[in-house]
Amino acid sequence: MPLIRPRHIALVTAALCVAGCSQGTPPVSPAPQAATAPAVESATAPAPDTASTLVAYQWELISAADAAGQTVPAFFPSQDKPLGILVADGRLNVTGGCNRISAGYQLVDGAQLQVSPGPSTMMACPQPLADADAAIAKFLSGTLQVAIEGETGTPQLRLAAADGSTLTFRGTPTPETRFGGPGTRAFLEVSPMPCEAPVPAARPCLMVRDRQFDENGLASGSPGEWRPLPMGIEGYTPVEGEQHVVRVKRFEHAAAAGSPPMEHFVFDMIVESRTVQ
Repeated sequence: MPLIRPRHIALVTAALCVAGCSQGTPPVSPAPQAATAPAVESATAPAPDTASTLVAYQWELISAADAAGQTVPAFFPSQDKPLGILVADGRLNVTGGCNRISAGYQLVDGAQLQVSPGPSTMMACPQPLADADAAIAKFLSGTLQVAIEGETGTPQLRLAAADGSTLTFRGTPTPETRFGGPGTRAFLEVSPMPCEAPVPAARPCLMVRDRQFDENGLASGSPGEWRPLPMGIEGYTPVEGEQHVVRVKRFEHAAAAGSPPMEHFVFDMIVESRTVQ
């Protein structure tokens, strides 16, 4: 028994020590973890998709500079009708010039346009339109650096050539973007006698009638009845003393409740013209 008792006392003492230590020493809490900072969103808006933005807008030229940053006057033949670019059917189509100029293009990595000159009309144009045609035709060739800047709805397109010259364009939504569809092709004969719109409009009221042309471009069928077009044709200005047949794109958009959809016509080109007295 004397050999066993010291062992018993030792065990009891150890047990009391453990109990006392556990009561007197507060449990150690794990160190608090540092709060994770919320992800900070980039202040820069995501870059718009270049390919879709190119075709969703009409691009009006607002500045042209050479490698030294000097303005190139040849690109601005008229304040009333600036040069521009319309991207459609896989081509870059020049607007606002004298001749109809277009160029093929391929977008590479969203940052380069590889441009190949395409067909254009060969009319003898007066100055300064002739210089403007030559300047834009020369620029639209080879490899151009492309960048789209600004916010959605008000983008700017910047094209830079290998020689350091740069053209900057302001974008406005195309009719296809505004009306949510491609529209349909139509032909309208425009009377030289205007009509009176019931309310003031941005474009002159026109008297028009429908015309038909076959796939070979030959007139077919009988013209429709003359009717007023109070809102006119977007992009078309009648010429006094001339009667035109124009190719247009026809769009429909919602009208007042219970009313049929309204028509909107956008000018494409003059297909016939004759002088009237």
